[in-house]
Formats: sequence, C-alpha cells, structure tokens
Amino acid sequence: MEFTHWKRRMQDHFERMGFDLRIERLAMQDMLKLEATHGAFLFFPITITLYERMGWQMVAIESHHPEEVDDLFAEAQVQSLFQMTMMTFEEEEREFILGFYSNTGRYLTDQVSSTGQLIRVIEEEWNDGEVLRISTFESFPGLFVAPAFAHQTYAFAPDGDDWQVLVGRTGRPASDYRFDGHVLSAHRVPEGELFTPAPIRVPIHQFEEVRKQLRTEQVEIETFLQQAMETIRQYDPSFGFAWRGTVTFFHGIPVNPFAQRLWLEEGQKRFRVMQQGSRRILAIGATSDETIQLLDQAVGAGEPDGTPVSAVGQLLLGIWQQFESDEATYLTAVDCEGISRQQAENRIRHSLARREPIEWIDRAQNGNDSCRFGGLTLTFPHRPPGVVRIRRTDESTAVAEQTDTP
Repeated sequence: MEFTHWKRRMQDHFERMGFDLRIERLAMQDMLKLEATHGAFLFFPITITLYERMGWQMVAIESHHPEEVDDLFAEAQVQSLFQMTMMTFEEEEREFILGFYSNTGRYLTDQVSSTGQLIRVIEEEWNDGEVLRISTFESFPGLFVAPAFAHQTYAFAPDGDDWQVLVGRTGRPASDYRFDGHVLSAHRVPEGELFTPAPIRVPIHQFEEVRKQLRTEQVEIETFLQQAMETIRQYDPSFGFAWRGTVTFFHGIPVNPFAQRLWLEEGQKRFRVMQQGSRRILAIGATSDETIQLLDQAVGAGEPDGTPVSAVGQLLLGIWQQFESDEATYLTAVDCEGISRQQAENRIRHSLARREPIEWIDRAQNGNDSCRFGGLTLTFPHRPPGVVRIRRTDESTAVAEQTDTP
C-alpha cells in the first residue's frame, strides 16, 4: 500500500477547504501536526495529527472546545467535518483513511468506503450497533477494538488484499470483570500495547465472512465462560451469585476466580481458569473441552483453602456491601426464634442458590432493617455491626401486609 506524500496532499486539501493551519512536522515520529481553525465549519480550534499505524492512514483530531460546549455536540461537529473532508478528497486515496476523535475515543470513517463497511460490521456484531469507541492510554492508536466479552484487545489492519486481525499481548486485567461475565470496569488499552497476528484473515470486500469470524470469536469465548460457570455450579449452585457486587462464595468460602480464552503467538489458543490473589491455576488447556474437564476434576477434588462464611453471613455482608469476608466482625450474634440456626442456614443457602429476591418490610437509616427471604423474616441493624434476629415468616401475616401495602 502506497502512502507517499499522502500527508502533504491532506494538508493541501485542508487549506483548499479554507482552514487556517499552523504546521508542525514531527520528523522523528513521521507525523504531521496541524493546528487548525475554520470560522465557517467549527466554533472551536482543533489539532489534526496525520500519521501511519498498522496499514492505516490515520487522521487523529483533538478539539479544544470550551467547557460549556457539550462533548457530544463537539463530536458531532468533528464527525460532520470529517465526512465533508472525505467527500471532497480524492476517492482512490481515501480507501484506508481512518479518523480518530481523541476527546471521546470515537472512530471516524468514510461510510461508503471499505473501511467504513468494516467499522459498521464491528459495531453491529461486537458493539450492539453503537458507534465504535476505544478507551486507551495510546495517544496515536490504529483500529483497536476492546469488546466487553473478550480478554484481549483486537486490532484490525489492511494487509494487501485482506483484513488481518491481531490481538494484544498484555491481556485484560481480571479485576475488570466477574466470573459471570459482568463488566466491572471498561477495558482500557495500555500505552505501547504490542500486537501479534491471529489466524483470522479475510479478503477486504468479503464483509459477510468478516461478520462470521467475529461471531465465531464471541460465541467461543461466551460458551467457554458459560460452561465453566455451569461446571462449578454442579458442586455449589450458589457459586457466582455476588450480592450487590460483593465477593462470591464456593461452599461458603470466599473465592474470586476468573476464566479467559486467549490467543497466543503462532495462532495457538489458551483456555484457563484461575483464582485471583493466589494465582492458583484451576485448569488450563489448548481447547475448551480439555479445560472444562480439568476444571471439573479440580473443583470436585475438594473445597478451597479459606475460612467459610455462613449463609446468613453471605446474605448480610451482601446487603451491607461489606467486601471483607470476616463475618464475626459484622455479625455480633444471630438469634433464631422458632427455628434452629441450621434450619435457617439451609433455607437461606437454598434461596441464595435460586437467586430469590429480597422482600423489604422496613428500612430505617438510624434503626433496624427488616426483610423477608427464604420464608424467613430477618431483622438487623441498618449498618453493621449488630445482632441479626431470624424467625419463620407467618404466611398469613405476610399476605395481610402485602394486602395493606398501597
């Protein structure tokens, strides 16, 4: 692909469009930086940086709009400007030009070009149809994609007559998501991320094949995560249920595992399930089936190390949103009326496994809260520590209270 003088031609094009430019050539980085203003098109100055990355002719735009101007309004202005620029630029030269609005991380494209069609397929398959954005520490990225389901960053690059898919070597921090796939923090691409080619290569104009490859990636990862969850739940049905974002438990013991499917170098795959903190490997293999079988053996071999938390403790620590697992610090006593502690434990444990909702009776900022759960009525301080009182729920009383509730 020939890039000779494209930056200069783009500079000339901006000048013909009426932009006032202050030009800075960054020879060491092979970049052209343009400080640009245009009274008719924009209400604020912008910085345009022209550079090459992974086969793309990149046009990175940063706007310097006042604080009172909404970011999305400024983004819409920049998007319109980019579209106008592409419409009036030489058609044969804009095929692999990719815009990047650094203020919001949005990619900008000529929608009718091959690049625009590629972006649209990625948005539809991996981004729920929303515009493609990337959160990154990288000042001058290529086409990076960090889908919520994945454990690596993907990069797309034109290479000859094909689209080449690459994957980041750093991997996604396990603290970004829970074992059930719930995202806790959006994946942010690190600065200087190194990419290695994955064995995914599709002819540039075969966008249905691109769509098929993206679906295959997502299905394989999500299926592995689901199988790993189901395997562990065979031994403890309540595993993976984190009350209000707190830790999850396996046979009452706090655990924090994570599962990943990774591309390695030379096109090899790695499936693994690990325990955060201890870095204990529960299962690792080259295929999903192999790893799930090893996981079943590891989980079925015995309970993990640690101090167990009672079912009552799991419920209350979640309600209080206490991330520490030392229940004795928060539950000074558990008083049971008309039911034994073991019976109460069993009821609450089974209700946790069934994901039953809490039915609140009363919530008092400076007093005791009261709720029904698992056929029991629990009363406890609004804030820990304190005494928890448990009694059987009188069904006739519960029905009467529901009838009286407006």
